[in-house]
Amino acid sequence: MILSNLPTLTFFYILLAYFIGGITQGILGVGLITVVISLLSFVVDVKETIALVIIPTIITSFFQMINGNNLRKISIDTKFFLIFSTLIIIPGVILLKTLQSDLILIFIAILLFVNSSLFLSNRIISIPNHKSLIIQSITGSFNGFIIGLTSIYTMPFVFLLQSLKYEKEKTVQFMGLAFLLYSLMQFFSFTFLKLIDMSTIIPSLIVSIPVVIGFFLGKIIRGYVSEILFKKLFYIMLLLMSGVILINGVL
Repeated sequence: MILSNLPTLTFFYILLAYFIGGITQGILGVGLITVVISLLSFVVDVKETIALVIIPTIITSFFQMINGNNLRKISIDTKFFLIFSTLIIIPGVILLKTLQSDLILIFIAILLFVNSSLFLSNRIISIPNHKSLIIQSITGSFNGFIIGLTSIYTMPFVFLLQSLKYEKEKTVQFMGLAFLLYSLMQFFSFTFLKLIDMSTIIPSLIVSIPVVIGFFLGKIIRGYVSEILFKKLFYIMLLLMSGVILINGVL
């Protein structure tokens, strides 16, 4: 079992990492996987970290998805993107199984750095005809492949978000819907490829406890966070985490 035979301090550090990830997810609607991968990249193999975080992501994404009245409108706006991004996760996971963990970490860091740098430099990238079948299928496929390989859900997902121009709560609900679909497909793919088994599921349920507690705490905090601060926190978090991952991957 992944969490067995660990020093006590390491075990509680892992639980703390998932708690912080849960708070981040609750506040921003995203960030659970990114925070956990970053904080645990020094103590747990990235493939094991991704496997552990899938079940907590399913749980938090479900609560995030049902919190709001925009689900039908969101589904209509993004249906092609969601279909293709969910299906193309499978080949990404197949590549994940074959690549070395250090290469995956470096790729994750680059994605997060580019993503956060674009926003913090006030560069807004919108997708032309972002509701069309062709555009959503192409961007969705690219997004799905990256998710399968890295478990980073935000590239080029964020470009579609910028094109849709949803307000904060609608954005959070859209991310909940998308992340629920993605994490369910990851769970299926990981199980089929034997990257997840009972020795993973039990620890994953254990770390779900601090994640859920942190998620609902973060959700309370989100009610006091303005739209501008909401976005800045999101991208500053990505920039900081990319630096942590890159340092660990290179060293």
